[in-house]
Formats: sequence, C-alpha cells, structure tokens
Amino acid sequence: MSHTFTQLYVHYVFAPKSRYPIFTTDKSITILNYMIGICKNIDCHLEKGYIMSDHVHLLINQHAKQSVSEIAKTIKANTSRFINTLPEMKCRFEWQEGYGAFTCSYSQIEIVKNYISNQEEHHRVHSFAEEYQALLKKHGLIVPSSRL
Repeated sequence: MSHTFTQLYVHYVFAPKSRYPIFTTDKSITILNYMIGICKNIDCHLEKGYIMSDHVHLLINQHAKQSVSEIAKTIKANTSRFINTLPEMKCRFEWQEGYGAFTCSYSQIEIVKNYISNQEEHHRVHSFAEEYQALLKKHGLIVPSSRL
C-alpha cells in the first residue's frame, strides 16, 4: 500500500486544578474559540467542544503523527497561559494534572458530539466525578476515586 490513511478521533476530558469552578458562559466561549485556534495551529480539528464551569470536553480529529499526550499538553499549556492574561482573572489559573482521552470509532462520532453538546442537561443528574468514573469504566479503565 503506497499511502497511509487514518481517521483518529479522541474525546479529551480535563479539569481546572482542584476542579475549581472557574468558567462562566462568556469566558467558556472565549476559551473554546482559543482552543479551536490551537487545534488549527497543530494540524488537528476540534470537532466538538464544551466547557462546563469545572471541566472540559473536546472531541478532536487528529493525525497519526500526533500523540494524545502532545495534544493534551499543548492545549492545556497554551490555554492556561491565555486564561492567565484575561483581565477578570483574580488568581493564577492551572489545569489539574492529567486528563482522560478516549478513542471513538467513526460510527460513534455523532453520539459523542451529542453527549458533549448535552453537558448542561447531563450534569443536572450526574456530577463530574460520577460522569468521569462512568467514562473510565465504559472504556475498561478502573481507577480508584482517590486518584481522580
């Protein structure tokens, strides 16, 4: 085969340090637009993103040459620098160490997009901790809650 073809979708989930609820709706839109720009700059595509007050969901279509850890590190580092330049910031912003990254098959993309779009409704019933534990379990990862 003379060419390489890939279609790699990864659902990233991460939170501010100590899960401090920092993001307002206006700030979320600004930060999400900044994340879209970061993705363009590193040759990947942010298919869907949603920023809750205390965590972030991103569905990214990425190239095989890019590692999950490089993308997470680049997005988190650049957005934290950007957030710290916002005039309304009263204290230093940091992301929590680590992240969740879950692969998605092409046939599941619309389901994942809908899941991300419906975060407000979803969190009326489930906390972020419950949601994250469920994602880990769904993807075959059992992590003690003390490590979350």
